[in-house]
Amino acid sequence: MTMPTNEASERELDLITSMREEDDVARQLSRHAELLPIATGRQTLRFLLTRLGSMRLAFVLMVLTVLAAAIAGAAVPRLIGTVVDVVTAPEGGHMEGVWVLAAVMVGVGVLQAVCSALGQAQVSALGQRLLAGMREDVIDRALDLPAQTMERAGIGDALSRVADDVAVTAKAVTNIVPWIITVTFQITITLVALAMLSPYLLLVVVAILPFYIAALRWFLPRTNRIYRVERIALGARAQGLLSAINGVPTVHAYEIEQRETRHVAALSRSAYSLKMRIMNLVISVAWIMTVPELLAITLVLVLGFFLVNSVGVPVGVVASAGIYILTLLWPLQSLIFSLDDAQSAAASLMRMVGVIVSIDPAVSPGPEEPADGSVELTGIAHSYGQQRVLEPIDLTIEEGETIALVGASGAGKSTLASIIAGTLRPSEGTVRHGGADLSRAQLDAVRAHAVIVSQDVHVFHGTLADDLRLAAPDASEEDLWAALGTVGADSWAELLPHRLDTAVGEKGERLSAEQAQQLALARVALKDPAILVMDEATADEGSSGARVLERAALAVAEGRTTVIVAHRLSQAMHADRILVMADGHVIESGSHADLLAADGQYARLWAAWSR
Repeated sequence: MTMPTNEASERELDLITSMREEDDVARQLSRHAELLPIATGRQTLRFLLTRLGSMRLAFVLMVLTVLAAAIAGAAVPRLIGTVVDVVTAPEGGHMEGVWVLAAVMVGVGVLQAVCSALGQAQVSALGQRLLAGMREDVIDRALDLPAQTMERAGIGDALSRVADDVAVTAKAVTNIVPWIITVTFQITITLVALAMLSPYLLLVVVAILPFYIAALRWFLPRTNRIYRVERIALGARAQGLLSAINGVPTVHAYEIEQRETRHVAALSRSAYSLKMRIMNLVISVAWIMTVPELLAITLVLVLGFFLVNSVGVPVGVVASAGIYILTLLWPLQSLIFSLDDAQSAAASLMRMVGVIVSIDPAVSPGPEEPADGSVELTGIAHSYGQQRVLEPIDLTIEEGETIALVGASGAGKSTLASIIAGTLRPSEGTVRHGGADLSRAQLDAVRAHAVIVSQDVHVFHGTLADDLRLAAPDASEEDLWAALGTVGADSWAELLPHRLDTAVGEKGERLSAEQAQQLALARVALKDPAILVMDEATADEGSSGARVLERAALAVAEGRTTVIVAHRLSQAMHADRILVMADGHVIESGSHADLLAADGQYARLWAAWSR
């Protein structure tokens, strides 16, 4: 495993945290990674409106419930003003009227509480339904990405989107969004009620609103930029942690624990610095908010005194209007900070929507199905961005034939193997499995027809039987033992504490790399594909382990069309045909004996290998 140059990265990130322009920070953080797509604000809004359109009835009921709560809340100050008028009436207050008004206020308060609780529950439920579908879509799209794309983007970026971004958005959906909707309705209805009650006191609102508008215009754009970069920084931190954890053997071997710790600490400092910038902005805007609050209280007292004593406006009307204005202050300030939290969620939402709308879901491009195990490549070429990795290749593989791909690292072997397996769509050319053009083939049929096994295999959490049945859900216990026996894994499986019912993977029985690879090959035996591609599936094992896995691979490959990306020439020598690759070209083709007789590149590789 190649570890990052962390001392340089630490210096770079120290420089990043000192930058004032957040866009520069984003460029620096993502310079060495090809991030997954991020949606624009317009794309995100269009996506949300489309999804809400499918929940139209629930959305309308939610709006009506929140509106009823806002109207009930706006009625309380007016009732209080009426009580004041009753008590201060020249002929003396009538307690019967006061008690009646008190009962009405209690009823309105109960109605407001019920509608508010029900409205927030409806908003949360609607948001959770929306988020649940989005979470599934993000994971679905991420799992459909080619392995090469995921490697270039970094697993940390994908992980932060299905974990951190979902968590931030879920918090917003549960807490922030319901509050924003409730407060928005409350402010709107209160302004309407105030205008109907006393247009004069709207002057107070006119006086303080510019302060809130200015605060929004100053505060939100600055935090919005920082939130977008913060999400990238968190993804970079996740990638750094995963890189260090996955490379623990290398870290220990080279005694670079402190260097890796410094690297992760530098990534964390970058995220922390961005968070502190946001907190400084929050403190600044909180100070600004004290000005309109003091101004509003002062104007209410002065203007109210004038209206009662000079204009003859009833005290109850002024009292109601004063309560309306004072009750606007907290919602207005709360709205600013809620919108700030919503911006953080929006940054995460844009990253989630970016994956959903920018990556096509895995769908069947057509109805064609492979008829046999033959493979035909016509004019196949491939590029990663501007980098050309595979030049045009024509290749025909007969059913049951075994092909070995040989060449130096970067020759294009893995890219060609992925194209043959159907997991990577080539930039140019046509791939046919059993006569079926993969660009017009039925997806499930192709996935059942061809399987690729790499050197990086995963043992899923669960019992050994569950792990095997991923390939064949209906397989019987006898089928599972037969598959294990095919790859020589039955000997160690018999020794497990509960045999097939033993928990393996994370928090279960730890399998060695050799056993994990045997398990992957056993899945292939259960799936029984017509085409098998092995991308250096035994490359990381020592000599004894390599021999065990090579025997297992040969057993699984028997009777199938097989393509082997050969790390060891001992794997290639038994193939029906060997393709020697260099710089994206096939430079030699033939059997082991033919290529040795030709005394070309393969012969030189074999001579070096034999020594």
